Amino acid sequence: MITTVRQITVTALAFCIAGCANTTTVHIYAKYIPNEASINLRAALEEKGFAVETNTLDFPTTISRNTILHSLMLQDPDALQLVKQTAQNSGFKTTNIQALKEGNHWYTKNSIAIYPFPKDKQNSPLLKADLVREFETSSCGSTFKLNLLQNGAYEISGSTIAQEDPALLKGTWHYAQYPYMELRPYKGIGWSRYFEHRQMTTQDKVSQIKLIQLNPIEPHHVSKHCVYEFGTRM
Repeated sequence: MITTVRQITVTALAFCIAGCANTTTVHIYAKYIPNEASINLRAALEEKGFAVETNTLDFPTTISRNTILHSLMLQDPDALQLVKQTAQNSGFKTTNIQALKEGNHWYTKNSIAIYPFPKDKQNSPLLKADLVREFETSSCGSTFKLNLLQNGAYEISGSTIAQEDPALLKGTWHYAQYPYMELRPYKGIGWSRYFEHRQMTTQDKVSQIKLIQLNPIEPHHVSKHCVYEFGTRM
């Protein structure tokens, strides 16, 4: 009788372990969505039987819309469609679904990742390509232009350039992590400056304007505390 009970216990434990091993884990990258939305999405996924982990890690800069990434070895063939439908029911319609890898983010066996963006699109991260523009200073004592080129170079121009600053006018720009952009001068200068980019919508007498702003984290030697802007009429 004791042997039988032990066998039943071991068998039940084996089934339990197997069931846990087959549970798909869903990772919610919740950095940009409100806490309430993150909690609701997690609860909806858990109700469907998924193991859910939430984090606030950075998104790869190549992701700019609701995205689902998944490993190639999903043990439940219906898991991907169920996650997509559950996310949509929670307000995050997803059309971008990719396998295995995006940027430096790798997913192991039987896991899915969701990158949801806020419904307020102006708070969504920008692609690097969105920053390839000529920005001008706004509400500033001096007028400067900052041209971010597609080849990764930058150029600053303006009418009030100090004699000691020409070496800082050209260099390379880097968008490694949302929402920060870095300027690095040429000629081996061990100096760089960071800008935080933001999106917003404003209004003038003609129409609404969608703005991209570059706000200096610390004063830039050339343009000081000036904020650079690029606007598109809507």
